[in-house]
Amino acid sequence: MRAIRLVALLLLGSAWTLSTAYAQSERFEVSAGAGFTEPEARAGNDLNKGWNLDFRGGYKPSPHVALDLDFNYNRWNLNDAALARFGEPGGYSTIWSVAFMPVLHVSRLRHANPYVFAGPGLYYRNLSLTRPAVANTIYCDPFFGYCYPAAVGVTQVVASATTYKAGVNGGAGLEFRLGRSGFKAFGEARYSRMFTTHGADISFVPVTFGLRW
Repeated sequence: MRAIRLVALLLLGSAWTLSTAYAQSERFEVSAGAGFTEPEARAGNDLNKGWNLDFRGGYKPSPHVALDLDFNYNRWNLNDAALARFGEPGGYSTIWSVAFMPVLHVSRLRHANPYVFAGPGLYYRNLSLTRPAVANTIYCDPFFGYCYPAAVGVTQVVASATTYKAGVNGGAGLEFRLGRSGFKAFGEARYSRMFTTHGADISFVPVTFGLRW
């Protein structure tokens, strides 16, 4: 989680810098979005449909080409079959990636702009098994101003495994300019593949909607 927060902060800082530069030049672009993620093949055997967050920004050497850095975060809950196999009542998996993402705008229509993208990246995967638990804490009443011991329900992680691997992804999208502003709404889908040392690679399809400026 520390690594996720660090990468997110770095990308948000880059987004702020790039958005400031955009006011001076249209050679920079930034986007942020969210959506749902479909697990594929091997991943689809163990995971329910999940969700994703995406942040992207980079330099545009021409109106048709952008050289972007992309951060993509995905989370799924384990399905009933996987939980039964592990013998735990709860669990989830997350994958985030940082990828170099060249983008090609295939045409410059008046209202809509289709584009394609692809690139390599570094992928991080976490698998955690959980169960309900009770934690003792101190509760302070804001009205009467006194504190007393209390027991609250929490989700306890009983086992966890993580790994870093290389991967690739590629997809296509469509963006629409919002009036005369510099903002554009977009929708895109990609195929992501994280390589593994043993067994089949992990593949999934994030579908993302958001804003670009």
